[in-house]
Parts: sequence; structure tokens; C-alpha cells
Amino acid sequence: MTESASHNAVLHLNDVTRTYPSGRSTLTALDRVTFGCRRGSWTAIMGPSGSGKSTLLNCAAGLDTPDTGRVFLEGSDIASLGDDKLTKMRRTDIGFVFQQFNLVSALTAIQNVTLPLRLARQGNADSLAKEALSYLGLDEHIHHKPRELSGGQQQRVAIARAIATAPSILFADEPTGALDSTSAASVLTLLRTLVEQRGQTILMVTHDPQAAAHADHVAFLRDGRLVTTLNGANASQIAATLAELETRR
Repeated sequence: MTESASHNAVLHLNDVTRTYPSGRSTLTALDRVTFGCRRGSWTAIMGPSGSGKSTLLNCAAGLDTPDTGRVFLEGSDIASLGDDKLTKMRRTDIGFVFQQFNLVSALTAIQNVTLPLRLARQGNADSLAKEALSYLGLDEHIHHKPRELSGGQQQRVAIARAIATAPSILFADEPTGALDSTSAASVLTLLRTLVEQRGQTILMVTHDPQAAAHADHVAFLRDGRLVTTLNGANASQIAATLAELETRR
């Protein structure tokens, strides 16, 4: 379910438009998008290249500001928050996982996870980090540095860092894009477990129908507009819908 009218929506984009200068013209990256994420669900965003996927994610996370429309996270209008409150929200209420793991190479796994916790002034940073790493099966690797870990293990450290504060929503941008198929499947299974066991809300941008098939809902963008949504679809159905959108372009 992606209807923003749901009272159980953690994230709610209402009539959001975002444009950018493009030479002498204007590029419309998002065109009056209304969209929501239900609490405890996993939504994937798909669409052709240039459809507005990354812009939607950035606006939803408060990293970019819409020209028009409003973005609500847990009922708070992101645009109305000052810089300090927005920074605090990103540190405590929002988790980020990217294609590149963005780990600090000189730090161990547990140090990478505790770093943002300390920035957020969490007094129990060590225990929260250990709990998150243990949950993701990394007990034996907490003192290993990134170069001592596989790609899949590094991404799990990144996920542990993202969930250590128990965020309201986890934003994932191509989280399996840098992984081999086996590691990717493992990471997707872990994300599914987070939804089912911890009630984690996830919004993921991906180009991979196999990855999107792990989500509860798949929303498709084309030319900055939300054009259709599939619920409980398999990879073949998702791939067919994506191919149709590509053909229409």
C-alpha cells in the first residue's frame, strides 16, 4: 500500500514537484507526486533512467527541497524544520543504506556503527552497535576493518549502522548494486527480516526486478510521475511492467 492518505503512513509526499535548470529550459524531475509508505512495510521505487527515482528519495529524506508540495515524516513537515532539527531527525529517525557502503576504512565494524551514534549523543552507543551487529550475524567481525570483510559483510555493517537508532524509516538506494548475486540475496533476505521481525519501514530505489520482488509494494515512476503500483508482485511481473514503461518512453 502506498496511499499517502493512510493514517498509518510513516512517510507522506503530497503533490510534490521538483524542477532543475537544464540549459535554457527546465527539467521536471518530479511532477506532482503524491505518495506514502505504510508503517512496517517495504516499498520499492522503480522506473526508467531519469524517471525521478533518486529525486524522490532525496526529497523524502530531506536532502532536497521540493519546489511545491509537502513532505511529512511521522507527521512532521520536513520543510518546516530548521537545520538543527532536520539534522537531528536524519541522525535518529532516518537510516540510510547506499550502493557504496561508505564505511570509514580506518575504523572497525563496531566503530563505524558507533560513530553516528556518538554524533547523535547516544549514551549507550556501544551496546546499540553491538546489538545491531549481532542481529545481522556479525558477532565475530565487530573488530574487523572494512578491508577484512567481504562486500556482503560490509553492506551488513552499513545496515547495522543505519538501524542502530531504530529509525522510523530506512532509505536504501540500490543497496545490492555493488554485490554479487549470492551476497545480494543475503542482504535482501536480511532487509525482509527487518520488516517482518522488527516492523522496519523501508523505501528502496532499485533497477533490479529481483530485488524489488522482495518488497511489499513496487511504485513505478516515468518522467517524474507516479504511474502505477504493484502489490506482492514477482520479479517477472515487475520486469514486464518496467519494460512496458521503457517502451512507452
